[in-house]
Amino acid sequence: MKTNIKSSTLFCFAISGVMLLSGCQQEGVSDSAPVGDDVLVTSYDEIDFSAVPSTAEGNGGEVALNSGDLYARITIKDYGTMTVKLYNDAAPVGVKNFIEQAASGYYDGKVMHRIIADFMIQGGSANGDGLSSADEEGFDVEYCKEMRHFYGALCYANAAGVNGTQFYIVNNKNPDACDASIAEANKQYYLQTVNQLKAYAEAATSEDERDYYEYYAAYYENAAASMDKVISALGDLTAEMKAKYAEVGGTSSLDGGYTVFGQMVDGFDVLDAVSAVEVRDNGNGEMSSPVEAVTIESVKIYIKA
Repeated sequence: MKTNIKSSTLFCFAISGVMLLSGCQQEGVSDSAPVGDDVLVTSYDEIDFSAVPSTAEGNGGEVALNSGDLYARITIKDYGTMTVKLYNDAAPVGVKNFIEQAASGYYDGKVMHRIIADFMIQGGSANGDGLSSADEEGFDVEYCKEMRHFYGALCYANAAGVNGTQFYIVNNKNPDACDASIAEANKQYYLQTVNQLKAYAEAATSEDERDYYEYYAAYYENAAASMDKVISALGDLTAEMKAKYAEVGGTSSLDGGYTVFGQMVDGFDVLDAVSAVEVRDNGNGEMSSPVEAVTIESVKIYIKA
């Protein structure tokens, strides 16, 4: 499916409100060199998935790299490298997309355009503005109840349920109470917005004006539906998952609405350092735009030896 979301930002839902917006290496060291005996992946088609261990267990337990595992090394210029295990069984379409984008060099030189402390860091936008490009291939959210938004989770940002190239990493280390009331409040807000937009559409005096309001009414209807998915996903949480959220932190209010396809295993100091950069208003009232550019030097995919 190809998507061209008109002026719509690939987004995450802000936890604190109902606002819809769209080993670590030394500094300066390139990530293109081999990592021990691990195999650098240069094409998705070269991967023998029959030899890749199952990741169906998800990221709820202890996460470690084992022989044959697929993983990404996301290097941030002047900060270092984050190592992330990829979960092909949980999100096969998302993992394939990420590997293809990384292998093509798409992410190299892109920026982390949205950084919010105790929430997430987000990047991969074609022009660094948070918008999708006209020729960007979209795909649906993949929900796996074993994959959760724990601290260090790698996920896809989406526009009304359509994934693209943008990803985010959860940086919240505070205990998460797994409270569904936030999703319930967001859902009601979106439904109220839909009703307002539909009323505006009925009162429109031109076809263009009516189309405008109907477009955004449909957009917010999708947003409300995504909250139903979050509420359902929170109902799927096991006692062990709730205990992990309480121990390591995360953003459980995003479960179900977004594709979780990886989990960090190393480089948490890099994540914390990036999360602490100075930010300014992004133009939409959100303090999330880095004052100084945070650049993705490279994203490389490896198979663990």
